[in-house]
Amino acid sequence: AAVEAGAGVGRGVWAALDVDPDAPDAFATAMARLAERNAAALGAGPVFLTLAGGFHGKLGASVQLTHNPGYRLPFQGLGAPARFLAADAPEAVAEAVAAERRAVLVPVVEAGVVTLRERDAPVICAFFVEPVQGEGGIHVLTPRMAGAIRAAADLHGFPVVVDEVQSGMGRTGRFFSAAATGLLGDVFVLAKGIGGGIAKSAVVLIRRSRYRSDFELVHSSTFAKDAFSCHIGIEVVGMLEADGGAAYAAATERGAALRAEAESVRADYPDVLVDVRGAGLMLGVEFADLSSSPDPVLSENAVTGLIGYVLSGYLLREHRVRVFPTASAAHTLRLEPSLGISDDAIRQFGAALRGLCALLRKGDGLALLPS
Repeated sequence: AAVEAGAGVGRGVWAALDVDPDAPDAFATAMARLAERNAAALGAGPVFLTLAGGFHGKLGASVQLTHNPGYRLPFQGLGAPARFLAADAPEAVAEAVAAERRAVLVPVVEAGVVTLRERDAPVICAFFVEPVQGEGGIHVLTPRMAGAIRAAADLHGFPVVVDEVQSGMGRTGRFFSAAATGLLGDVFVLAKGIGGGIAKSAVVLIRRSRYRSDFELVHSSTFAKDAFSCHIGIEVVGMLEADGGAAYAAATERGAALRAEAESVRADYPDVLVDVRGAGLMLGVEFADLSSSPDPVLSENAVTGLIGYVLSGYLLREHRVRVFPTASAAHTLRLEPSLGISDDAIRQFGAALRGLCALLRKGDGLALLPS
């Protein structure tokens, strides 16, 4: 329309679209190539960004964001793909965004001349992140990584989705574990804990500026409110917030006591128990890699990824201590006890962990199996 009105065509347009301006139908050819180029750019997405070691569920779409290939690869063609970034590499965030960048060329008229201006095409849907990775081995997001994620999202306009299904609801000593890292999310996802162990319910919280008013209608009953779940969720939140947030303080204190017990065992068995990490009552204990152990029970189960089940089975059977392995970090056991864990229970766990470490130092794999 601008050309028909008398505007000229800048030489940069012909060069950008590789069209000879003196060729027959040059302008029509240029417009066709512009449309093809932009269609290719707009058809490249969408993709998600997320972190290596993350776990975001097993449904057709969410499993694309789950790093464990055993869960993800059988269904990789069913949803938008994800790009997995190292969990503590802030510089990788900007690099990943740049790698996914797609641009369209938009015709504009400047001083009576048609030129082309480059604009970013929306490719990245969102950045999904767990403030504390559960299945990935209880790794806590660093403030530097959180800052890099937020900065990239603000610069390029995509939302940050904070997955607090495992880490939220006060387990780490705060309602949102993301608060400890300074991570500001645009969407927060909660589940499990908000049902108080009674209702299977989940909640999605969306920043007002990101919320679309037709969301509930489009998704109908999937995200509809129901009185039963809402009533229980409100009661659970009320219990957490009661007495000035005493539950959060208790999670912090009990977690510190449990961690200190595990650290005391690690001090005696540093060759067996290589790390204790986490936040509040979401802790992980990592054992040295046993895949090269001369004991066949230990090495074979380590290679197949089942060693965590062997270790946790021993603790339950012989010491009445219930813990659980992490599916994507075979040598790490998860410690996620009740808020009311007692000093006696913590000492019981410490004794059990010492017994396990002693057997591992001896390389006695058979002692870990049922008789």
